[in-house]
Order: sequence, then C-alpha cells, then structure tokens
Amino acid sequence: MVERVYKNILYSFIVFLLFINTVCFITTFNPKAIINPFFIKSRTFSVYLLLKYIITETGLIIRSPSPEQLEEKIKTLSDKYRIDPELVKIVIQVESKYKKFAISRTGAIGLMQVMPNTFFEMGFQKPFDINENLEAGIKYLSIQLKNFKNIELALSAYNAGPSRVKNNQVPKIGETESYVKKITEQYSKIRTDYLKYNPVLQ
Repeated sequence: MVERVYKNILYSFIVFLLFINTVCFITTFNPKAIINPFFIKSRTFSVYLLLKYIITETGLIIRSPSPEQLEEKIKTLSDKYRIDPELVKIVIQVESKYKKFAISRTGAIGLMQVMPNTFFEMGFQKPFDINENLEAGIKYLSIQLKNFKNIELALSAYNAGPSRVKNNQVPKIGETESYVKKITEQYSKIRTDYLKYNPVLQ
C-alpha cells in the first residue's frame, strides 16, 4: 500500500514535470525547455501566472496587438523611460523573439522575459499583460542603464542580475557574454557609437 502511494507520487511528479516543460517549450519553441529539471519553482510559478492570465483575462481567445500597435507601445514606453526604442526592440527579439507568452527555462516571462519577482518589484500585477510586461522590462532596463551608465553592463545586469556585475566588467557567464554580444552587435549596426548612446542619461 505504502509502495503504491510512493509510486503514485512519483508518477504524478513526472507528469507534472512533463507538463511544465511542455508549456515552456510550446511558448518558446526552445529545445532546452523540453526536458529541464531545473528552476522548477520559478517555472511552475510562471506557468501558473500564464494559465491564470489566460483564464481570467483573455478566455479562449487571446487577443494580441498588431505589429504596428506593438511598435507604437514600445516607442511610447521607451520615450517615457528615456531609452532608445531600437535597443528595446533588439532586446525583445533576443529575449523572446516576440513571443508574448514565452516562459524561459528559468521562469522568465513574456516579451521582455522578466523574472516574476522582478516584475512585481517594478510595481505591476499582470506579467502576461503585454502593456505591463513591456513597461516592467523597459523600466527595469532603464534602472540598470542609470546605475551602470554603460549599455554592456546594463544588459549584463538585465540578463544575470545586478549583483553579478562587478568591477565594471561583463560577468564571466557564457550565457550572459553571448547575450550581451548578440545585442550589442545588432545595436552597433544602428548606433555606431552605441557604447556612448544612452538617452536615459541625457
């Protein structure tokens, strides 16, 4: 009897794990999310927030803004927080590839791939609401730009967390180094002086 109970618990956990990983994969189409036993707590919370949002806010039909409307939202919020909207668009492309309901392997959420705790710290309530997700991410990025006064360091803080950026250097974390390089290479094609281009400081 006891053995059966433990087996049922194990099977339930495996099913739960597969469900969480499947949702993360469907929202990102990232193979790394298919079978990933790590970050279970944060990913579970993010999936819960997604399901809650779909059920309570959107129902069966998920309405999304048109590309034109989304671009206008990005511009409006970028102007509000004094960030170059072109930088924001590159961050979104690298972070989520414009998948509005993406959940990463670490549990980061939505277009801007903001961690749930960070999202709520920014003062917002609905992580999968496109307007709130955009504003939370843009606001958080603007804070990093103000603190570090350097785009590469700000991007490092956005990706890995401010506490990992030390001695004015991009942290020696493979994922973060690749992330910063990918964004700055794309951004440098638009702003040749991107290391100095920082409207939030003007």
